[in-house]
Amino acid sequence: MMAAATPAQPAITIRPQAGPQEAFLSTPADIAIYGGAAGSGKSYGLLLDALRYITTVPGFGATIFRRTTPQITSQGGLWSTASELYPLIGAIPNGTDLKWVFPPYRNTVKFAHLEYDRHVYDYQGAQIPAIFFDELTHFTENQFWYLLSRNRSVCGVRPYIRATTNPDPESWVAKLIEWWIDQETGFPIPERAGVIRWFVRVNNVLRWADSPEELAAEYPDIPPRSLTFIPAKLTDNPALTSKDPQYRANLMALPYVEMM
Repeated sequence: MMAAATPAQPAITIRPQAGPQEAFLSTPADIAIYGGAAGSGKSYGLLLDALRYITTVPGFGATIFRRTTPQITSQGGLWSTASELYPLIGAIPNGTDLKWVFPPYRNTVKFAHLEYDRHVYDYQGAQIPAIFFDELTHFTENQFWYLLSRNRSVCGVRPYIRATTNPDPESWVAKLIEWWIDQETGFPIPERAGVIRWFVRVNNVLRWADSPEELAAEYPDIPPRSLTFIPAKLTDNPALTSKDPQYRANLMALPYVEMM
């Protein structure tokens, strides 16, 4: 994506970093989960992905969720990072409603919280083409699956979900992505990174397959959706490590669970 040039300032190219961030933004999966250590560029990847159709498709909109509002507005959080990125393509901030409005169609990227489980019902009847969860393990399983039902589109863009996560082996997310994780070591299986699988959810149980045709044969009335997991690590984010070489040392000083 190119930011507009002016006589005083050359055009700026906005693109993901090569590696996992680029894979995350280019996957065709309906649901993509970007996981790994703190500082691996996950949240920035979400902010970039929200721009995919924002200036080209009338009626497109995205909502980025964090569990609480302070996690959105804190220094260095999503809102302040968006404030560095989104004005480059002419977006106008609305700090009261925590949203950005983009020309030429006045499409929006909105930031929202789900502090309590019941807050998902604020979206009853909503149609959100692109839904983003920053730190998926902070949300409940019910919140995720309910909002999946709100992931609908009338603008012509196939609805999709993107999420970031830390590798918490005790969470419901670990069960969701277990196929991509070595269950003995707890580490991602490299050759499965970015591989797409398909599922249907029947009576709260996921049925998996390697292709949608396999599921369609058994569940002809349930449209399958695709999911992938893309792992990342701090070294995959040279933009951060080059600006702040001390960050790795600060991260290593944390307890193991908190550094992830």
